[in-house]
Amino acid sequence: MQIPADEFFSNIVKFDELTLVIQTDLLAFYLLTHSGAKEITASPISSLREALHLSVHGRLAQYLSEQAKKRGNKKVKYVKTEKGYVLERGYSKSLQSEYLGRTAAKNITASLHGTLSAVSDPIIKSYLEEAIACFEQNLLRSALIMTWCVAYGLLRAWIFRNHLLALNEELAARRTPVRIQKLDDFQELTESSMLDTAKKISILSKEHHKTLKQLLDQRNSYAHPTAKAITPSMTEAYIETVLKDVIPNFG
Repeated sequence: MQIPADEFFSNIVKFDELTLVIQTDLLAFYLLTHSGAKEITASPISSLREALHLSVHGRLAQYLSEQAKKRGNKKVKYVKTEKGYVLERGYSKSLQSEYLGRTAAKNITASLHGTLSAVSDPIIKSYLEEAIACFEQNLLRSALIMTWCVAYGLLRAWIFRNHLLALNEELAARRTPVRIQKLDDFQELTESSMLDTAKKISILSKEHHKTLKQLLDQRNSYAHPTAKAITPSMTEAYIETVLKDVIPNFG
């Protein structure tokens, strides 16, 4: 499958920070699996580095030659062919597993890291850091739960900044009045009640309320011990909803 080089490498988290060696091997992987090359030499790798605006690798030819020679118990990374090199089969699979994996997961991880860099609230930042760590370690339930904490934390901060007067007027009319004076006071309300109240007084639109309620219901389903299974794709879809429908509107 042909994938533009920029798109391919943008899916590899922190590609620019990887070592020169790993970058080289991933460039070779791309050329062999996505550009139609049956074998590679230093020249196309060098050209690809230049196209991606990466620094020059002055020992490409020597590196390929060295990595195709077996030394002791060290496995080769490349296999010499008549006109160049190919990646050793096992090593190629390990590169794909470690650095490529599920494309959706890589995209989401990159988006989460990008969001993290833009968050200034230290409390929200700490929850987001934990959500990222859980997702990267494949702790799916934990990642989903922590992502909800980020979503709800952003929502209540947004309401506090922009709609506190309207909210307190509604809460004052309750049989048991509640007054929000600081963010921690939101704990006096259940999350579901908070969402319903915000919709009632038109702080939340019908669509935003629907999205947030669905996210909350899913969080509740996985926050307690049940037999309900969770999969990577379900977690990715949940986080993607928060990234696309919550953070841009309330962050």
